[in-house]
Amino acid sequence: MDCLKLQNLAPSSFPAIEHAADWLRRHQQEALVGTIIVAAGVSFVVISAGAGLIVLAPLALLA
Repeated sequence: MDCLKLQNLAPSSFPAIEHAADWLRRHQQEALVGTIIVAAGVSFVVISAGAGLIVLAPLALLA
């Protein structure tokens, strides 16, 4: 049943990093570490900073 719900999800786009960070705060359980989020034309990756803290890090820092 969960697979059917996932098929109905569409990618979200964010015009600014604040919108992406707000979405991430509200959907911490759904965002997997390693998820790539594009906000305002910049790619970020979700990383774990320990103790349940998740962070959006610019993808260029990890290259």
